[in-house]
Amino acid sequence: MGNQFDINFMVTIALKAAIRYVPITLELALVPFVIGTILGTIIALVRLYNIKYISKILQVIVVIIKGVPVVLQLLIVYFAVLQCFDSVAKTLHLSIRAKNINSVYIGLVALSFFATAYISEAIRGALTAVKKGQYEAGYSVGLTKVQTLRQIILPQAIPVAMPMLCSNLIGLVKGSSLVFMISVTDLLNGALITANSNYKFLEAYVAAAIVYWILCIVIEKISYVLERKFYSFNGR
Repeated sequence: MGNQFDINFMVTIALKAAIRYVPITLELALVPFVIGTILGTIIALVRLYNIKYISKILQVIVVIIKGVPVVLQLLIVYFAVLQCFDSVAKTLHLSIRAKNINSVYIGLVALSFFATAYISEAIRGALTAVKKGQYEAGYSVGLTKVQTLRQIILPQAIPVAMPMLCSNLIGLVKGSSLVFMISVTDLLNGALITANSNYKFLEAYVAAAIVYWILCIVIEKISYVLERKFYSFNGR
């Protein structure tokens, strides 16, 4: 009997613990997503217009970040902060030390690198999906590159990018579970804490999976609604 699945524990304890840490998980996903969207758009535009030297440098950086697992990025940023921050702080005569930094911020930085690389590729793909004739049409009526981009290209590229942006956000929600490696308690680890005393880890994992599933469904629904609105706005 002791090995039976304890649904009561899962619902009343593990599930509640997981829900309690949903705000941390959303913070670890949404903040890097916003930062990644801003920086990723800039990178995509630089690469789209093939700005000399900068485009190649950014391409190499994106390839490097995409080639390193997010867990390694997280650990590299964490240990880099631990080893370098104190030296820099002493040089600048600052009282703050690495031990005083909330690990959540380190997680946000590492996940932002990850998000920027992948979102830049999603946006670049959406921009290149717009036919070249649309660019030429803008220039032919006297619009500048910025005006053409803002008034013609982006309104068409955004709905194309929405599915990939949704996938990137969902990836960040799930990837945020790795922050336990730098001593941050998120949705998954909050649920697992409840199983430490009674070893009901299966119940805790299932509870966390249910919450992740609900979050991802909500994100997909919102993405679908936004995608339809953008398409209707463009008259499609």
